[in-house]
Amino acid sequence: MNNPTFKIYGQRRRELKKKLGELKRYVKNFWYFHQLERDMFMFFNSGNMLTDDEAQKKFDKANAEIAELEAKLAEGYE
Repeated sequence: MNNPTFKIYGQRRRELKKKLGELKRYVKNFWYFHQLERDMFMFFNSGNMLTDDEAQKKFDKANAEIAELEAKLAEGYE
């Protein structure tokens, strides 16, 4: 019988890889959309705006989650 290459395989692996891709896209575009949100807030003076410290915390949290998912997906089958 063939053993899988990784500890997490099948449908669960596909779901985790999809989530990882979404998080990477989120991190890639985070500062662009944060700046856009700030500009729109200055222009329209409405809505909620994240401070730079709150934005940095969200950014760091997303990066930590990416690292965790990548480590989980890299675990080999024993």
